[in-house]
Amino acid sequence: MVRLAGKIQRELMENNGKMDLLCYDSPEYYDMYISVASKTDEMVQKSVDCISKLIGGFLAMIVAAAVIFTIHPVIAIFPVCGFIVNLMTRFKITRLEFEYDLVNKKYMRKAEYSKRVFYQPEYAKELKLSTVKEPLRAQFDEALEKCEEAGKYYGVRITWISLINWIMVYTVFSFFCVPAFLGYLALVLKSVVLGDVASTNNAANIVRRNLNEINFALVDFQIIGQYGDRFRKLIEHKSNIEGHKGDVAIPKEPQVLSLKDVSFAYPGTDRNILNHISLSVKPGEKIAIVGENGAGKSTFVKLLMRLYDVTDGSICYGDYDIRSYSTDEYRDLYGAVFQDYQIYGGTVAENVLMREYRNEDKERVEAALELADFGKRLKTLPHGIDTVLTKEFDEEGINLSGGEAQKVAIARIFAKETENVIAILDEPSSAIDPVSEYRLNENLIKNAKNSTVIFISHRLSTTRMADRIYLFAEGGIKEQGTHDELMALGGEYKEMFERQAKNYIMSV
Repeated sequence: MVRLAGKIQRELMENNGKMDLLCYDSPEYYDMYISVASKTDEMVQKSVDCISKLIGGFLAMIVAAAVIFTIHPVIAIFPVCGFIVNLMTRFKITRLEFEYDLVNKKYMRKAEYSKRVFYQPEYAKELKLSTVKEPLRAQFDEALEKCEEAGKYYGVRITWISLINWIMVYTVFSFFCVPAFLGYLALVLKSVVLGDVASTNNAANIVRRNLNEINFALVDFQIIGQYGDRFRKLIEHKSNIEGHKGDVAIPKEPQVLSLKDVSFAYPGTDRNILNHISLSVKPGEKIAIVGENGAGKSTFVKLLMRLYDVTDGSICYGDYDIRSYSTDEYRDLYGAVFQDYQIYGGTVAENVLMREYRNEDKERVEAALELADFGKRLKTLPHGIDTVLTKEFDEEGINLSGGEAQKVAIARIFAKETENVIAILDEPSSAIDPVSEYRLNENLIKNAKNSTVIFISHRLSTTRMADRIYLFAEGGIKEQGTHDELMALGGEYKEMFERQAKNYIMSV
């Protein structure tokens, strides 16, 4: 049973890994996944219990039914009628309970988040130094109110149907009809003796109890079927991007990456995040994408790597639209570090390689960490690149500072095995000081050699290193050119640069 539950969970995880990134932006998909994943073990256990109940119930019922039919077959009608009413009402109750469970989970997920914030250590300092706890408590209270409203709505309906179930199944068909009919046979018709009345009543009760067991087993199968249907929907969900095989081979030589009149809007919305973007990146070029927060820079990166598909226009690598290539092969061209990078509960080496560590990887990992300006910190770690990060699974694990963690994440670019990689840094260095950021990016460009580098940032400490700069504003390209050209233009870029210039250290 444990193996079966584990197999289902693995299939869920593998399938979820194949879902398009847009699925993660969908609360409906997320709620469906959580509801199925959290109930898998319970549903497997319930399936085993239901099968055993059905088999045991049928066998016991057959023996008791034989006793009833020797006395009077009409008596069997009452527990059967009770079974039918019980089954119909229990199916209705179970459907309402299932709907309530889905609604309740939706709101309780928000309540659990608010509650979790109050005991997780990463939130403790801000909670103590601010009044953010007040809106969090308000969010918690609102979620509980919604759960209470749903409870009242479904509770009233479930109560009335349960009352009908109890009156008809137990009061009428079990505790009244059977004894009354047996009394009629014994006292009025005098067709049975009192001993037969007692044995037949006991047999009827046995049939009723086993029909109840069968009834609840069938109802449980209904519940299993409901979750099974959601599981099936998850498994059968077809991705538009992930797993795409493509019909054109990736060129062996580096190609021009070009965006042609690209626009993008999230499904279900009519507001474009990006509007009519056109630009080209030649192999080996160093490009800077700058702009204020919300200008569309991160969305631009996701489109480049085909984490999203464009709404209008096209992105081409060489002569072909990137949708013509295998998604996995196309993404192998990239080495990326995002602003919301993650550090995993594994060793330093595994966090750099983002795969299983092998002995021959030692020099690659250490060299990558050195280039990411993590060399000094590495020497202080108790087990070097074999040191476990985070204390979640190992008390001897190391918790890195924000800047140290970013350097480990950036080392992933230097450890990339693909030659002529397209390196993308989507504001990953926001937690380190401008001096360290400048040195880090300088190392990246210096060691990138013939690789293409695309910096995404609202800080301008490295833009002078770029061959070309694109200033994004309100989802479009507002200015473009070299650093000197944009400074001479005297527009928004110059204003941003001069506003931030006191933080930069640059050669004159």
